[in-house]
Amino acid sequence: MGTGDSFDAVVVGGGHNALVAAAYLARAGRRVRVLERLGAVGGAAVSARPFEGVDARLSRYAYLVSLLPVRILRDIGATVRLAPRQYASYTPDPADHARTGLLVGAQSTFAAVGAGGDERGFEEFYRRCRALTKPLWPTLLEPLRTRSVARDHVLAAGHPGAATAWSELIEQPLGRAITAAVSSDLVRGVMGTDAVIGTFARLGEDSLDQNVC
Repeated sequence: MGTGDSFDAVVVGGGHNALVAAAYLARAGRRVRVLERLGAVGGAAVSARPFEGVDARLSRYAYLVSLLPVRILRDIGATVRLAPRQYASYTPDPADHARTGLLVGAQSTFAAVGAGGDERGFEEFYRRCRALTKPLWPTLLEPLRTRSVARDHVLAAGHPGAATAWSELIEQPLGRAITAAVSSDLVRGVMGTDAVIGTFARLGEDSLDQNVC
């Protein structure tokens, strides 16, 4: 970038969020320059072969591509083909030195880790989660709503478990609902990871920091 260059916006860092922001600005008619110190853009979303000897390309960090709204892809004209997967996660069981593990998905393996009785509670917990996420998801690209307005919106959707779900997931420490739903520490760990990842909080904190994710 020369000293005489003129831009409406300079985006420092060429990660996936930065590229989306730059694309929106450019489509709005702004002159944009993206600065990236590495030889490739994309940040955490770039596919690589992180495991030596394994011919599999995947992202080292960005695993939540399902949270990319289709509207953003349409807005910026991005062509991205997403391939669905059968399984949500696999967690090795430390109790038997990782010889078995919990596979969550089309053919879950709760019984294999001694948690067969938790499968129903696991499914019911995430069913209650969907009572919140289904009505709230379309609002993520709108101005942020207040807590009371968001709660009214969730309840208006009419899911029979919405009020309970709001209380468990928004108003009280999330660890209580997880502990009540299942008894296996391994299963609780899988559920808790969805909550605390990126927050560095404990599931039982009164601050509710663990609930934000």
